[in-house]
Amino acid sequence: MRRALLDLGVTSAAPLSRIRGVVSIAKRSDVYGIWLAEDIDSAADVFVQAGIAMRSAPTKRIGIGMTIPLVYNISTIARASAVLMEMAPNRFRLGLGVGSVRGLARLTVEVRRPCKVLRETSEALRWIYNGETVTLKGECFELDNYLARYRPRFTIPIYLGVRGRALLRFAGRMADGVILSGPIRYVEKAIHILREEATLRRSAGSPRVVFWLPTLVTRNKADRNLARTMAATMIAGTPANVLEMTGISDGAVDVRRTAREQGYDAASEYVTEELLNNFTISGAPEQICEVFQLLAKLGVSEVVFGPPYGREIFRSIREVVRTWESL
Repeated sequence: MRRALLDLGVTSAAPLSRIRGVVSIAKRSDVYGIWLAEDIDSAADVFVQAGIAMRSAPTKRIGIGMTIPLVYNISTIARASAVLMEMAPNRFRLGLGVGSVRGLARLTVEVRRPCKVLRETSEALRWIYNGETVTLKGECFELDNYLARYRPRFTIPIYLGVRGRALLRFAGRMADGVILSGPIRYVEKAIHILREEATLRRSAGSPRVVFWLPTLVTRNKADRNLARTMAATMIAGTPANVLEMTGISDGAVDVRRTAREQGYDAASEYVTEELLNNFTISGAPEQICEVFQLLAKLGVSEVVFGPPYGREIFRSIREVVRTWESL
């Protein structure tokens, strides 16, 4: 049976002690890699955190999944990524995405054409890494005869965090890897689109697929309530066109309306068992690993555990890792 690789995930908003704890577990296990998701409301710098993870776990793949070019200077992304790849040759992976519309709205940043943002950013970064002089007036940045005074000695793989059909098609043609997040029912359709578009690639093969959804071990009613709140959060932030791809848009209406009017805790009351199982991976460690195996059969290359992990964070991570290693 096809087997996916297990990664651990953590957000940049997490305390440094938690990030170090997650990295420590990964270091002592068969975990393949660690993904750090950028929280743009956090004071922490995700590139610095990635550097800490690299120094602490020198054999693991480290990925930023994902950073948002709309809130960064592109030369900063290029320089930071180049340094991380120099620190850990062939272990760093750069994830790019447009992020949450709500989160960007708080920064008065508007996403007009997400495909154009990701295409221009990906192309400009590859030109910079290749030592080319770049002049480009883009959707979210402008470069005028820009020539970096460095050139990475190793290729930096670019992963795109995408969801809708247009972005999936673009990623299938251009990305080294894709970070998927959304209803589990949507995965098979998303991978089908990626593979179709991959036939138009210049290089052989399809992009590597990483699947990352809120995952947590549930042991009691309080844990289940947390899972429902996480599901409500995901449903509220999932674009309508992605919900339509899965055929579950009707069931999500009450959740989305209540989340908008009263918050995620109130919206969790409308999360059905079907919605819970589509927007979180939760249950006992054995159940979580069963879902991971199902995702592997669908074509997922890597599955990410966490956050929120469960109310007993490190115990939950260790249990899932041990269960996965025993399969």
